[in-house]
Amino acid sequence: EHLKYRPDIDGLRAIAVLSVVIFHYFPSLLPGGFVGVDIFFVISGYLITSIILKSASNKSFSYLDFYKRRVLRIFPALSIVLVSCLIVGWVYLFQDDYKLLGKHVFSGSFFISNFTLWSESGYFDSKSYLKPLLHLWSLGIEEQFYIIWPVVILLCFRSKNHNRNIVLSCATIFIISYAISIFTMASDGGANYYSPASRFWELMAGAIISTLRFIGINTSLSKLMSLLGIILIALSITMIDEKMSFPGYIAIIPVLGASLIIASNGNDLVVSKLLSVRPVVFFGLISYPLYLWHWPIYSFYRSIFAGSPDYHELILL
Repeated sequence: EHLKYRPDIDGLRAIAVLSVVIFHYFPSLLPGGFVGVDIFFVISGYLITSIILKSASNKSFSYLDFYKRRVLRIFPALSIVLVSCLIVGWVYLFQDDYKLLGKHVFSGSFFISNFTLWSESGYFDSKSYLKPLLHLWSLGIEEQFYIIWPVVILLCFRSKNHNRNIVLSCATIFIISYAISIFTMASDGGANYYSPASRFWELMAGAIISTLRFIGINTSLSKLMSLLGIILIALSITMIDEKMSFPGYIAIIPVLGASLIIASNGNDLVVSKLLSVRPVVFFGLISYPLYLWHWPIYSFYRSIFAGSPDYHELILL
């Protein structure tokens, strides 16, 4: 499962997680910071597909080993957050709020938070801060992708033209999912935001990059690609805001930006170097626990103190 380490991808993770954290704590600073999750989806699609393709090509892929690694990577840190939320909630939350928290702990444990939240109010609802585990919806999307995608790839490997079939599968899922994302923009905001059907295209963007590299397609435009990619991400986190219908047409901007940076293969001497700076990489390496903890801390702070933390309190937190 070991892939060539790319520090620039950890740098991209850092941009993603810090954008989300800043948006949640100080939304006026980065009104589009929530697109960091979309960047995470592209990264996950690329890395997971690369892992599966490498194992499948060596005929060493094991479903049991694959899912075991995913659980060991994701669940220990997640379980600590879930238990901590139950303990803090027991002390500070009202009975009805604690009952709702228990429901979210259950759905978070089984990676179905997106479906649970879909049945409730939207992500940008004015009372969303009262849900300490609201952010786990994205883990649900990723885990549901991990269940389906390996099966699709392994089925493709049974054919002689498996490379072509994998590319076609990527393209088909991308197009259908993106179409669903656009179609559900006006009809059902919950489905549009939380449904895997309207989100898988973002993971497939990363999968397409991995698949094209797997069949030997390279580029000599690394510098231009990564520069354009970082510009698109910068525009996304500063110009997009929660008043816009999202995801949908506009979500292609951060997804394309992240895709271009990953596809550049770290060959650009400017953007990749900036993303590979140690402090930036550090935040990328802790992006998962930082993402897990930042929202429960904010949510409980708002619930207990009836207000958002200021800059000094944020540093203390």
